[in-house]
Amino acid sequence: MCKSYQVIMRRILQWHECRALSGTGSLFLLAVFVILASAPVYAGRPAPRRQIENAATLTILPILPVAVAPNQPAVVAGSTKGIINAVCEVNLNIVGCLFPPQTGKITCDTNGDGVPELMIPLADVTTVNGLLVQATIPALSPDLPGTPFPLSCCGGLASLTLSRTVLASPDNIFGEFTQSITCPIELGERAPVVISASPSTGSCSTGQNLLVPGSCFIRADGTPNVTSVFAVDRNDPNHIVQSSKWAILSPNLIDAFFEFGSVNAGKTFLIFVSGPNGTSRNLTVLPAGADSGCPIGNEQGILVTFSCSVGVPPPPPPVDQIPPSQGACRLERSASGAVSLVITADRIRLNATISIGGVTAKKLSFKEPTLEPDTFQKVVAKGSKVCRGLPGAVVITNPGEAPRTAFVCSERCEP
Repeated sequence: MCKSYQVIMRRILQWHECRALSGTGSLFLLAVFVILASAPVYAGRPAPRRQIENAATLTILPILPVAVAPNQPAVVAGSTKGIINAVCEVNLNIVGCLFPPQTGKITCDTNGDGVPELMIPLADVTTVNGLLVQATIPALSPDLPGTPFPLSCCGGLASLTLSRTVLASPDNIFGEFTQSITCPIELGERAPVVISASPSTGSCSTGQNLLVPGSCFIRADGTPNVTSVFAVDRNDPNHIVQSSKWAILSPNLIDAFFEFGSVNAGKTFLIFVSGPNGTSRNLTVLPAGADSGCPIGNEQGILVTFSCSVGVPPPPPPVDQIPPSQGACRLERSASGAVSLVITADRIRLNATISIGGVTAKKLSFKEPTLEPDTFQKVVAKGSKVCRGLPGAVVITNPGEAPRTAFVCSERCEP
């Protein structure tokens, strides 16, 4: 028992013995006695962790410039609208937080139900002074080095949360608690995102049917986010070939038919998808304001192209060399809640690379071996990155081989 506590108790007892005290005074001192007598009990009992939500309003502004690809809406002063299309990281000024935060996050609504559920951590959360906090939405390296937003986040109204945790200490007898503040942030609607085009080469003397996986091909209200699909000569930006027929198969897949013509033999074309919120990114040079370390190409840092082959198209392959079927998928959840995606396809080689919705799966288990050495019919992808890419196109790339034609996995993880 601390010394000051003993002194107070001794004086209370002395005062209580004094006959000059009134009855009201005795009751008051008795109440004080009860409170102080119970203090060691409460101090020795661990307090439950509490959550404190602040109701203040934050002002959130991007630190300009915020670089975007050509034919995408610019981010203007005084608004965060459009940062969804940012090339690489975005830095923010946040005014109005009533405490010095330690962490932050943006939560994005991925399915258009008005409830944000996809969490994007902020980096370098720094209190500049009593009014200003700065933070960074970092690029998602190594899978998406060109964007700070997962491909399943198509923009719109999100939420930003700042938090700090105060630990129990001699200066905090109330126990550990977390303090946070949340407010809306307008990201703007995302332009269509193109991951790849398959096939990536072929004879242009005949029509070419391209499968174009990506994201944000359909807006949150269910309307198309695509109005055209086209190819641009890499060496002549004025030479454009429009897709004569195209269809949105899912929010993550487009089927486009091109008639390049034999006159374009030997040329390489950049593939684009355009819509009401801008044109997909496929950079050959970085836009003004972009950091020199940002990648060119799409959000993955890959140029999406189709090359017209030279000469007569090769004869069809022998029957025993026909490419394998595209594949199928099935989402499974263990009793502990862990999610895994079972992918079935012909001739999956050991150490094959598998991307799901543009996100490369890291934890793979190869199952059901075939008679061919180091070859399997099934692979199980595990980890949080599985849900990040679903629903989306699945691309299998065996070691030393070109990527296979993508197939769509329509499975979806529950929020």
